[in-house]
Amino acid sequence: MGRRAWTALFFSLLFASSCSSPFGSDLSITVTHPAAGGATADESYIIQWTLDAPEYSDTGILLFVDTDLNPNSGLIQISDTLSVESSGYLWDCSLFPENSYYVRAMIFEGSRSESDYSEGTITVLHGKASSDTEITRSYQQR
Repeated sequence: MGRRAWTALFFSLLFASSCSSPFGSDLSITVTHPAAGGATADESYIIQWTLDAPEYSDTGILLFVDTDLNPNSGLIQISDTLSVESSGYLWDCSLFPENSYYVRAMIFEGSRSESDYSEGTITVLHGKASSDTEITRSYQQR
């Protein structure tokens, strides 16, 4: 192989490797709470998720609630941009009307984004104890 062929091969390999995905693994996020069985909340609820994301400065998470699974209607943003190092968010639902809400989590890196809806809903019921609160109270009374 001549010098030109080696040079061409070198630059083609260099270019091919530098054009591979600079983002590492693909973006993904999965809402884990509320789980499929749903949850009840009065004033607040801890939303949780797992994710796979590169550690770049412009990677972040946004959270929304929605009364249906259609992202084109009714999405309400409930968080500012969260760090990819976080895995939970305390949602203050005290001012939200009583209803059942799905959580939509979106992870973004630059112009790329992925999102996931929770399998279950958070049912906001004001003035009524959630099942978690009732369990905690009955445990404390023992």
